Amino acid sequence: MSAGRLKTWLRALALLRFPETLRFLGEKRLELLELESIRKQWPTAKLADGLVITAYQPERLRLGEHVSLCSGTVLAFGDESNGYGRVSIGDGTWIGQYNNLRACGDGDIHIGNHCLISQFCTLVGSNHKIGRDKPILEQGPDLSRLGIVIGDDVWLGAGVTVMPGINIGTGAVVGANAVVTKDVQAYDIVAGVPAVKIGERA
Repeated sequence: MSAGRLKTWLRALALLRFPETLRFLGEKRLELLELESIRKQWPTAKLADGLVITAYQPERLRLGEHVSLCSGTVLAFGDESNGYGRVSIGDGTWIGQYNNLRACGDGDIHIGNHCLISQFCTLVGSNHKIGRDKPILEQGPDLSRLGIVIGDDVWLGAGVTVMPGINIGTGAVVGANAVVTKDVQAYDIVAGVPAVKIGERA
């Protein structure tokens, strides 16, 4: 072993005297074990090491053949306060870096086959109620609009936000940074805040 490598190794070893380091390493190890169990369940999926997964249970996730999930993407399945939801991703779908998929309660997220989800997109299965009677944080989910359904062959540009209760039809294209607040018909091209139709696929 070279002197430089030995010095680096000894520095790393010295860090183990700090409880924060041990706690961090323990948490990382648990995350990797969870990711390995998902890889075993869905062996054709390409799952980056940098995924952030919360409240995972095997029955809450379905991955089709040859799905790709890139680093930094969040798969959140809910919590005790708002209930737990499911995420389903179809065959051949590619989900880029730093996307945010948040299911909860009956707010499931279904993404079809051969979709392209660019970077920094947010798909939210439910929102909070916003009445004045108490703080928003305490109000729980708005049950009037739940879940997201994205058809096959859909492209979401970078930074798209899809609100709860939305259906995006097969073959639709959503322009970068759009906020989708209404259903999108098959093969429509939409853009803007809120997203509106600007064309159709030829």
